[in-house]
Amino acid sequence: MNKLKLFFIAIVVACISIIHVEAASFGMTASKNQVAPNSTFTVRVGGDCIGRVDLKVTNGSLSSSSVWVEQGYITVTVTAGASGNVTVTATPVTGFSDADANIYNPGSRSVSVKITEPNKPSTPSTTKPSGNTSTTSKKSSENELESLKVDAGSLSPKFNPSTTEYTLNLSKDTKELTIEAKAKDSKAKISGLGKINLKSGNNKITITVTAENGSKKTYLITAYVDESPEVFLDYKDGKIGIAKNLDGVEIPENFQKGEHEIDGKKITVFTNDKLTILFGINGVERDFYLFDKEKNAITNKFIPIKISNMPYYIVDKKPAYDFLIQEKIDIEKEIDCYRFESTENNYCIFSAIDAQGVYREYLYEETEKTSQIFPEFLLTYQKETKTKDTAIVYILSGLLAVSIATTVIMFVKLKKRNKDEKNK
Repeated sequence: MNKLKLFFIAIVVACISIIHVEAASFGMTASKNQVAPNSTFTVRVGGDCIGRVDLKVTNGSLSSSSVWVEQGYITVTVTAGASGNVTVTATPVTGFSDADANIYNPGSRSVSVKITEPNKPSTPSTTKPSGNTSTTSKKSSENELESLKVDAGSLSPKFNPSTTEYTLNLSKDTKELTIEAKAKDSKAKISGLGKINLKSGNNKITITVTAENGSKKTYLITAYVDESPEVFLDYKDGKIGIAKNLDGVEIPENFQKGEHEIDGKKITVFTNDKLTILFGINGVERDFYLFDKEKNAITNKFIPIKISNMPYYIVDKKPAYDFLIQEKIDIEKEIDCYRFESTENNYCIFSAIDAQGVYREYLYEETEKTSQIFPEFLLTYQKETKTKDTAIVYILSGLLAVSIATTVIMFVKLKKRNKDEKNK
């Protein structure tokens, strides 16, 4: 009977499946084509491919030396050097594949960004005073700070003119920081002072001292603002903290960033025409969740994935069919998929919500990596089949019971007849 079920399902899937194959791609782009010395920009690495990519930089530094790409793009921050060009190279490692898990070796990709000095000083002038002697005015090259102060927290290590990098730990309610500094030479100019707006997590603050002759020295403060959630929402048997630091979080397509207020505290949400989602923290897990703004409540976990380059919004909702067995499968990310009772098949059902907010069940075929809306008549067929199987069992059991009862009655009658004949 299981083989009959599988055969029937295979016919249905073969009739309504459309397999869409995309050519693999891999590339990288830079957010700028030129930057100031020691400033930052970003590069995006990825494409329609899967695997780890190693990153290298010349004349600069990277926020990460490698990234994991899964049919999308990852953003990495680059800090440029003092002059020349900064070049970033991305190289896929062994095991890199296209979207269909076929080994794919596209080779390395590189981008270069020019480092420019926007305020290059003019060439020192030569003056000739009256008389028979001539002198050349020499401009100061002093470009160190004499003092550096912040109005919150404490710099680590303690300020020293020759130390150029500092860290600063701040409480989660710190929204801005005021920086004051004084140069050793009164003719030097300082940039990067005053009030600085802060976000949760790491904030890179650059203070540049430009000497009279144009030579520069840069001081870097990394101010870390506690990113622990301030707002928590109930979900199932636990609490979900609303993330404040969204660095590196890839926002689903067609969703726009916005704000929402709960008990006087603002949280970040993302919306399209019908749906609202937020990014939450559950222990070490960080995920998107569907959010009801009217009730200020989380309704479901929200996992955006793509199958055959089509977007799906997976939700943690079990299909209402009692003949399915829950399993974990990987489709870009780990999701719940519910397999038919027979494990000798490549089909399972997952729950998702479409862009209009409608819940649907989808039939997923693991070999070809395709999906479609689950045909409800398969459920009717499954139930009818189970009913027929049960009816057959009941009928056979009844016939067996009748047969046994008939045999017993006949045996008793025969024994009684033999006894009566002996008494005669």
